[in-house]
Amino acid sequence: MSIELLLIPIGITVATSIGEMITDYRKEGETYSVKTVMKKQHLLQKAIEQYGCHAQELTQENYEAIIGEIKIVFQKNEQGQFEAVFDKDVSTEDALEFIENLHTEYKYLIQQETYQRLREQAESKGLLLESEQVQEDRSILLTYQVTSN
Repeated sequence: MSIELLLIPIGITVATSIGEMITDYRKEGETYSVKTVMKKQHLLQKAIEQYGCHAQELTQENYEAIIGEIKIVFQKNEQGQFEAVFDKDVSTEDALEFIENLHTEYKYLIQQETYQRLREQAESKGLLLESEQVQEDRSILLTYQVTSN
């Protein structure tokens, strides 16, 4: 008996309307925030850096990303997800494009983390790797044989 697992990058889309993603304008109207689905601090920081930005941890729940002259602050909300806070001078189209690209980096990091954990723990769970294939869309197909412990 064998099991095939397909690790596909989680499809995190930014298909929601701008009105839903841009949660609020701050009191003075100087900044606005964009919701993300990102929760893991270490993956957020790595995604920011892989996207080509400088990431600086402000606190365990806040990061600052710097792209040229633009600073973006990521802060955790009540649901444990990071929100990106942009200066009002950054267009909403640019902000959403940045978040969509950052989501792409983040989802591949989740895939890599899941892949590593699965490879490390499979044998102890009675799974023997038979084959591994990386697909064109960067998904990974793992075929495991179920063994009896």
